[in-house]
Amino acid sequence: MHVLALDLGTSGAKAALIDLLTGETTAACSQPHPTHTLPGGGVEQSPEDWLAAARVAVAALPTDDVAALSVTGQMQDLICLDGSGAAIGRAILYNDTRATDAATAIATEVPHWVEITGNEQNATSNAAMLRRLHDSGDPRASADAVLFSPTGYLLHRLGLGQFVDPTTASTTGLMDLATRTWSREVCAAAHCSPGTLPEIRSGHVGDTADGNALGLPAGIPVVLAPGDAACTTLGIIGDQPGTDYLYLGTSGWCAQLRTDMQAPGPVHQLAVDDGILQIAAVLSAAGTADWARTTFLGGITATEADTLLLDARTPSGLLALPSLHGERFPVRNDNLRAAVIGMHAGTTGADLYRAVLEGVILALLPGMADTTAPLPVVGGGARSLPWMRIAADITSRPVQLIDDADAALTGCALAAVTALRLDAPGIRPLTHHPHTLIDVDEDAHAGYGGVATRHRRLYDLLGSD
Repeated sequence: MHVLALDLGTSGAKAALIDLLTGETTAACSQPHPTHTLPGGGVEQSPEDWLAAARVAVAALPTDDVAALSVTGQMQDLICLDGSGAAIGRAILYNDTRATDAATAIATEVPHWVEITGNEQNATSNAAMLRRLHDSGDPRASADAVLFSPTGYLLHRLGLGQFVDPTTASTTGLMDLATRTWSREVCAAAHCSPGTLPEIRSGHVGDTADGNALGLPAGIPVVLAPGDAACTTLGIIGDQPGTDYLYLGTSGWCAQLRTDMQAPGPVHQLAVDDGILQIAAVLSAAGTADWARTTFLGGITATEADTLLLDARTPSGLLALPSLHGERFPVRNDNLRAAVIGMHAGTTGADLYRAVLEGVILALLPGMADTTAPLPVVGGGARSLPWMRIAADITSRPVQLIDDADAALTGCALAAVTALRLDAPGIRPLTHHPHTLIDVDEDAHAGYGGVATRHRRLYDLLGSD
């Protein structure tokens, strides 16, 4: 038997059959769908394109032994429905920035908007998007119902109801994070009725019916998994509070599972089960490393740059901020820029490159869990052995290298296993799979003593007016 995991992402739909006994992906298919960009920062997609892509991806797989359909996908999208349940125009995506004025208006009318939602809010908030539709007279403002993700739209088209998982709900700017209910005060400022919003829930939401929108056999249990950020986390490290992982792509982040909310600040706080998924994100990680290779090392390849750093695990003695284009963590400052402090006549290009790699890890360090457990690291940056050694030496945690290619789908399948109590010994978080471990060099760690404190102070000094 298999779990059919379906991830409705920004660029397309990906479906996979994951074997309950072995955890192996026995078949998979991806199908892209288009994105429409509009003047003024508009980004939209058609809900029917989501559905069509999902149909193609699912139809390519054998579905005669499916124990469950589990769905996840992108979050913080706005889908408006009319009285018949049809979508009114296109969906507004999470990265649409046209609602700046509307966000300012809501923040003025609800001064504690940030405290209610547990997160800083801006033009990408769904609340602001709804306010903009109302203020501009957009036909979508007359919606009889509103949804917030492609997964919500898919469940609606499957005839199962109108739902949003708690993780996605916490990205909308409309949910009270402490009570996990829609905030009537914010809804009023956004000019939407709480009665038009979907039910906040996850897990088993019903079974497929005959002639369903995906062409699946009838009677398959359908599970609404958490949104993609939480499913990726579940797929990598599971659901234990106090665990975390590091992602080093063009941008970078540390995701940590906590039992408690923090005061709103530069971290994102998303609802997961009875806890909080905290995400501390920097705007440039591997992107800054690429820039440093071009600027300091003459544009050599990443492999060639790594070779320069392999001989020794010695701190650079420099302080580097990776903030090429502003920053989101550990401070939120759109005007902050990159810097390297402490150069002298003997400083080499390799020293500067090492300092930049150190700077990314130091920037993310305040968002990591307070533990000595191995630190899972994923993303393209994990392919750099010197960078992983730097991560181990700065954090004093062994670095666990994880292949995260199917993390969201694995987490999606795990959500179904939990919701339906399936016997699935093979489906486990990726940290439970064979992996490479990079140990800490204690001498190198000692060499970083006090660096984290000085690095954090540098943000405040360079970011002050």
